[in-house]
Formats: sequence, structure tokens, C-alpha cells
Amino acid sequence: MLVEFFMSRNLEDTAWENNININEMSSTTTEIEINSVISRTSVFMNDVLMLNEKGNQKFTGFFFRENEDIIAIVTRTPFNDGDLHGLSLCSERFFQQNDINPEMINAFIAVNQRYFTHVETNGTLILNATPVLNGLPVIVIFYKLQENDNSTVAAVFFSAESITTSFGTGTNNTMLINNFGDVLIATDQELLVNGGNLAETPFIKDVLDSNTVNLQKKFKDKEGREFLAVSKRLKTGNTITITTIPSDVVFEGIITATRRNILLSLAIWFLSMLFVWFFSKSISLPLRKLEKAVHNIENGMYHLEINNKKNNDETGILTRSVSSMSHVLENFESFTNKEIARLARDGSLNTAGIVKHITIFFSDIRSFTAISEKFTPNEVIEFLNEYMERMVDCVLVTNGAIDKFIGDAIMAYWGAITSAGSAEQDAFNGVKSALMMRALLKCFNKGRGGDKKPIIKIGCGLNSGKAVIGQIGSEERTVFTVIGEMVTLADRTETFNKPFGSEILITEHTYSLVKDYFITEKMGEIKENGKQLGIYAVINMCEGERLNETLAQLEKLSHTDREIVLACIGPSGPQTIEELRALLDIPKPDLTNINLEEEEKKYSVTTNNG
Repeated sequence: MLVEFFMSRNLEDTAWENNININEMSSTTTEIEINSVISRTSVFMNDVLMLNEKGNQKFTGFFFRENEDIIAIVTRTPFNDGDLHGLSLCSERFFQQNDINPEMINAFIAVNQRYFTHVETNGTLILNATPVLNGLPVIVIFYKLQENDNSTVAAVFFSAESITTSFGTGTNNTMLINNFGDVLIATDQELLVNGGNLAETPFIKDVLDSNTVNLQKKFKDKEGREFLAVSKRLKTGNTITITTIPSDVVFEGIITATRRNILLSLAIWFLSMLFVWFFSKSISLPLRKLEKAVHNIENGMYHLEINNKKNNDETGILTRSVSSMSHVLENFESFTNKEIARLARDGSLNTAGIVKHITIFFSDIRSFTAISEKFTPNEVIEFLNEYMERMVDCVLVTNGAIDKFIGDAIMAYWGAITSAGSAEQDAFNGVKSALMMRALLKCFNKGRGGDKKPIIKIGCGLNSGKAVIGQIGSEERTVFTVIGEMVTLADRTETFNKPFGSEILITEHTYSLVKDYFITEKMGEIKENGKQLGIYAVINMCEGERLNETLAQLEKLSHTDREIVLACIGPSGPQTIEELRALLDIPKPDLTNINLEEEEKKYSVTTNNG
């Protein structure tokens, strides 16, 4: 009874947690896909309106070939006469492959014409077009474009197969609905084909009537079957993700497992009583060894050499458990910064928030999505591990700390946990680490080329300033990290590399600390909190003792090629931004047309070219 009681509570908690995690993952996937469709369509429509009819047809065909998930685009613009006028474009290839008449698009638009006006005042709307398109999972995204002072509304027909696939999670059922209760995406194909509306379902009715972002509760359907359900209201398209799991599925194995556990416990107890006398004579010595081993683990020495692991008595089992625990702890320590782990183990980690002057770093692999599409999942992990090993070495050898890996991106900092002595030295170490990454990446790319061994290019951004450092999270999950506006600016600075045609960019805050040690070139200015802030490309390191120390550190790292290193750093390396672009095969950008305010409205950008 006790086992059943505690297991029931534990399983229910686990079921809630799985529901929330699956719902969060489905929500993230949905928002990313829908925002991607809106972004790609907006760029395309702006280009289409600038082309002549012949160029329009050619560009439209190219767009639909490159964006196979977008099958049709219909736009409507209200004029003074009250009528709606616009364009209708579709992917001929999609309709031919699926044997569908394109007129179905016009039929759908005719029935739902009113929603073009609805979007004008109520924002983005998503409808289900699956019943019209022969059961194919297709949703229609109505959203507003801004063109020449006319309010143009686009209806984008989007094949939601990629989102539907991410919703398939076994016993957990996930669906996407709009504010009307219409089912947009679901693993239940029949519900999609019939154009189901669940507005009157108990839980969904509560979700629609509530303005909360997240909701979780139990409910019963018409047949009296109980479900655990969670929801999340998305920022995109006034939509909601719902994830449910039947309660009887969660608890169906408890009774059987309880009986088996009781029988197993009785059997173990009976056998232990028979052999306890034989084990008693061989316990003392192994226990002393185990005591020493546990003491070593307490002091952070996880690599243990313990005998008696092959014995099958109590001490042998305990020895194997301690050995296994030491391996787990040794592996687990690699999931966080070792210095943080040591401070936490010693109880000397300051978990309260403090303000320190640090240098923050972000890096990202260029076109990683396109690169990873040509890899299998195992190949993606192997490639990233091989790449990350070299980049992490550069951070650690310069007294830096890795905060986190964000997919292919790296976030690191200098001066947060331990400092090199001054803000200037911490900033120098951060920029030096980025230059070392350039050299190691150049070595990494030697002999590479092709789909399975692509040549890798990265972008790095650094910023220096005061940030809040501390442990944040909850009792279940905490992280030691840095937060603040200067962190956001560092991340944003990294994104400027592509339009500026550079590889390493630093803000004026970092530049003021390291300008005497590096060759830099000012690329432009951004407006931060009403003030102009310079952005500088790092070209090379100035000659001197610090350069010699850097080259010596690089030689000690694995996977280095001295000839390549010297071509990247030092007198033989680039001296101007043009030489850097030639070295790294970076195309010269058109600085007259860059718009860095497109996604982030906080910054106002001007370049040296005006």
C-alpha cells in the first residue's frame, strides 16, 4: 500500500512534468515555424511587388521551389470603393504532386473572405484548411503586411507536416487550436479532416475563457475518462497548444509493479538471512576502503581505484555503487564549469546576486542549419563535439568560463567567477580567446570541403561592463549565470558580423580596455540607451610580449598547425579588414544597404559609409 501510494504520487508528478515539457517543446516548434513562414513570406512579397510580370513569375517559381512547405499566398488590399484587391500565387508543383485543383484555394478564400478585414483589427489569425485540401495537414496564416500606406493582408497556406511530426509523442496527445476553438494541428487525422471545433470541451472552454498564458488541470470527457491536461497561449497567431494524457494510462502499471516489488523484497530478505553470517567476516576491511573512497569523493577526487568490485557480497555491491557514483559525478562535473562545481562543493559559492565588471562572449556557426541538414543526428553531434572541443580549449586556457552551449552557439565570460586581476586583463583574455578560436578553426578547416566535411565559419561578439552574477532558478533547477543588458548587447553584437562582413566584433566598452593590444577597425555605430556606441572589428594582435605568450599557448593546444596559426595571428596575419576577409574568404558586404534594426528596435545603427 505504501509503495502504491508513493508511486502514484510520483507517477502523477512525472506525468505532469512530461506534459509540460512536451507542451513547451511543441509550442516552441510551432512558434518558430509560424514566425519563419511569416518572415519568409514578407520578404518574398516585398520583392514581388518590385518586379515586373516576367521577373515576378520567375521569382515566384524559385520561391516555391526553395520553400516547399509554403503552397500558396493570397493577398488582399482594401481600396476606397470598399472592395478587396490583391494577388494569388501558388506552388504548381505541390498541387500536381498531390493531385489537387488549385481552385480549392480560391474556394477557401471565398468562404473566409471576411478574415482579411478581421486581421486589420484583431491581429494575426490561423485557420485549418485540411478539410478543403483532401486531408493534407495545411493551415492558413492571415497576417498584415505594410506596403505603401495600404494595409495589405496576406493569407499563407502552409503545409504543417513538420509541426505535426513534432506533436507525435506516444501516449501524450498534443494539438494546436485558435481562439475560436478550431483544431489547427493534431495527431488525430480524423479531427483535422472534419474541421473539428473543441470550444465546448471542458478544459478547452476554460482555456479560451482564461487570459493566463499557462493552465494545467484534470478534466473528464463525455465518457467520464479522466485526463491530465496543460496548455500554453502562444504569442504567435492567437493560438494555444494543448497537451493531454489519460490518467488510466499513467497508473496502469502501478498495481503489477507493487506486487512484483513485494515479492522481490521478500526473496532478497530471505537470501540475505541465509548468507549474512558468511558476509560478516569480510565487511570491516572493505568498509574502511569505502570510507576513504567516499572521503576522496567529498574532496572532489572522483577517479577511484577500488578493489573488491567483483565480489558479490554487500560490500562488493556497495563498492560498485560507490564506483558508479564516482563515474557519474566525474561525468556530471563536465556539464558545468569545473570552478563553479568546486566552489559549490566547498560551500563557498556566492549564490546571492552581485555586480561585477566582466567581459561576455557569444559565438555562432554561420549557416549551421543548412550544414546540419546534410548530416545524420549522430554526425551532427560528432561534428559539434569536435568543433566545441577546440573552441572550449581557447576559453579555458585564457582563464574564461563556459556559461552554456546554445545549440551551435557558445556563451562564455571572463571575470565573473575568477578575475585575471583587472577589467582590462579580463577583456584582453576574452578578445585573445576569440583570436585563438580563429586560428584553431583555420586549422580545423584544413583539408575540409564537401557536404560531410564542410568548411566552417563563425561569428564572435564581445562586450564588457557591469553585470549581475548569481544563482537563479528554483529548488528543482538552478544555474549560475550572468544577466544584464550588457549580456544582451554582446549577443546582439555577434549578429552584426554577417552584415559587416567580419568575424570578431567588440563594442566600444571592450575596445576602450584593449585598444592598445589589438589591431581593430571601426565598422559603425549603434545607439544604446540614447548614446552612440562604436562597433569594432578585431583584425589582429599587436606585436609584443602578449603576442608571444598567445602563440606559446596556442602551440600547447592540440590540433594546431604553426604555419596556419602564424597566418592568422601576428606580423604575418591580416592588418586590414580587407586582408582579413581575404584570409577567411568572407565576401565584401554592401555597407550601404544594411539594416540592423530589422529585428531589434532597441538599437539605431549608422555605418562609417553613412
